Amino acid sequence: MKEPYGKNLIKIIAAGCALALYLMLRRMTGLSIPCVFRTVTGFKCPGCGVTHMLECMLKLDMKGAREANPFLFFTSPFLLFEIIYGFLVPHNNSKFHRINNYILIVYCIALIIFGVWRNLPLSL
Repeated sequence: MKEPYGKNLIKIIAAGCALALYLMLRRMTGLSIPCVFRTVTGFKCPGCGVTHMLECMLKLDMKGAREANPFLFFTSPFLLFEIIYGFLVPHNNSKFHRINNYILIVYCIALIIFGVWRNLPLSL
């Protein structure tokens, strides 16, 4: 059974506060969580640049946010909708829920394609 809306809303607020605290500590100390994928392989993962993107968005520097991670920048409204939908809407076997699952699969495939594309040399 789905948890009550109040508990899920508290989880969303707690996640937002944790993100804000991380961004604040990163800005004050310069320390950040490194990307394990990039550390091991030397390639950018599909999520590389998210922290910088969020910092730029908080400063309303949309050009810098777009340059940090263009795919996630342009799809962030969709991701925000999915987070809210995932926490607040009861999940049952409805037609909308099944369609949403297919949309998420397509989104994940597009994210992987972006991850490969961003590591290709531009001088092809």
